[in-house]
Amino acid sequence: MNRLTGRAVTIAAVALIALQTAAKAFIVSRAYFKEDDYEFLARAAENGLTWDYLGRSHLGQFMPGSFALVWVLARAAPYDWGLVTAVTLALHAAAGLAVYRMLAVVFGRRPLILVPLLVFLAAPVGLPVLTWWAGAINTVPLQIALPMAVAAHVTYLRTGNARHVAHALLWTVFGMVFFLKAAVIPVLLFALSLRRRHGPFRELAAHPRAWAAHGTVLAGYLVLYFTQQSTSEEIGGIPKLADAAGFVGNLIFRTFMTTVLGGPWGWFGGPDWGVASPPPLMVAVSAAVVAALVAITLVYRRRAWYAWTILLAYLLFVDVPPPLYGRVYLGGAFLGQDTRHVADALPVFALVLGLVLLPVLGEEDPYRRTPPAREIAYGAGSLLLGAFVVSSLVSINNYAERLGAPDREAFIAGARQALAKPLGQAVFDRKAPDFMLTPGYGEYNLVSRIVGPLATPAQREALYAPPAAPSGVVFDDRGRLVAADIEGEKLTPPGGADCRPEHGGKVEVTLPPAALGEEARLIRVGTLTKGATRARAEAGRRVLPMNVPDGLGQLYLSVGGDAVDLRVVKVGRLGFPCVSDVTVGRAVPKR
Repeated sequence: MNRLTGRAVTIAAVALIALQTAAKAFIVSRAYFKEDDYEFLARAAENGLTWDYLGRSHLGQFMPGSFALVWVLARAAPYDWGLVTAVTLALHAAAGLAVYRMLAVVFGRRPLILVPLLVFLAAPVGLPVLTWWAGAINTVPLQIALPMAVAAHVTYLRTGNARHVAHALLWTVFGMVFFLKAAVIPVLLFALSLRRRHGPFRELAAHPRAWAAHGTVLAGYLVLYFTQQSTSEEIGGIPKLADAAGFVGNLIFRTFMTTVLGGPWGWFGGPDWGVASPPPLMVAVSAAVVAALVAITLVYRRRAWYAWTILLAYLLFVDVPPPLYGRVYLGGAFLGQDTRHVADALPVFALVLGLVLLPVLGEEDPYRRTPPAREIAYGAGSLLLGAFVVSSLVSINNYAERLGAPDREAFIAGARQALAKPLGQAVFDRKAPDFMLTPGYGEYNLVSRIVGPLATPAQREALYAPPAAPSGVVFDDRGRLVAADIEGEKLTPPGGADCRPEHGGKVEVTLPPAALGEEARLIRVGTLTKGATRARAEAGRRVLPMNVPDGLGQLYLSVGGDAVDLRVVKVGRLGFPCVSDVTVGRAVPKR
């Protein structure tokens, strides 16, 4: 391969990466923040850059690098999707360069390495994760780390220079701080080393220091990971056998197999998201293409079986287990149609595609038998690649049409405007509108948490713990602060009395059960006093001073969903207020 050809291949690769990044910029910019993004941003606003924040395990994921990135962007420009898009696509472009680097090192800078590079860049399986920030900050750094570690390791095997071991280790650690799945990198490197016909013990003996270093990094990471699991929110368990089998089948055959070949054509989902929903024809065609590709490469390419085994093992032992526990337990086999779970396998697929089609640089006798004539091979390959590109464009366009969340964007824009000036009244909390995010995020389903990154520290404190007040405001579904009302159940004093009975300077009220998933409750306390007085309200984890006005009045108390009773306690020597009716419910915009 002459220098001029190699340079032309590099220029073509950079052009492909730039073109794909520009096209995806148009698509990704149409998406918006969703689901976990809101919790991540809220936690970033609430915390300093401490290990307690960075090292927290999120549903089993250990991702300090991702949390650090969120922390920086949350403070630089909270809820700036343009900035998030720019950072995400910069990382995606870096991943494309990393895959090209891997292919060039393993196979040399020959024109045919542009084929697996194009598959990495254009396969629809890699697009949805770019439109969900919480997924991108895990997956895309791994798509950088894995190929760069492979390139460094292969260079070490050829040169024996230990500095390339250090490079591979650094890239491995880089991946590990973003995504748990990066723990497989040392295992993948070992599997690639064995491809050279060495047995495992011979390989360990040939490079003892390198493998000792990789083993030490992996062991240290696993110890740290399991230590941090004490901070994880446990959400699931072992799924039913039918759900597990359905999930694996969906993930490999309906999702990965179709989307790496240009599918799925169809997507299922709501606005701004979608999971693979290929028609039966797409699944059948994909299965036929994969079967033909495997059969042909097994006939012609030496050790093709080993490359295909690496890919299958990666899918089964890296991509299947994390969602199988917890998420599948809750969501069932349907979750196997989510491309996020296999997007990280794209660099591995690009490498395997190269291994079954091209000779490794310096490889002797790479083929079992003479390949078909160049005209036949190039003609068939061009037809297949053309069909892949056209199919990918159809699938990507269909997905892009789903993107956009004007209701969420309007809510955040309204809240940004409302918080641009000081809060003049108590802001009562409420559950976020259904279009913002699905239930299941606990206190991060509250509006106060969602708008918290837009607030000053003082505003955030007032939003999280509003004082008792005779009136207040609430964020409506457009993010505006409007007069608040209460919607709920009214509890009158027993026996038709005007005031609830007082015992030892204290009035107790048993509250009705909170609705499932209710994280914020509003209590309206009717009062009647002769002269202003003071009291203290206790409900759940909240203790609220009450400045009770003279005469007939009311006070609103914003409390957590865990509150099961209300106690109004006398403070000081002033007279005890008459507590009359109590209404328990939720804050709503006044009509």
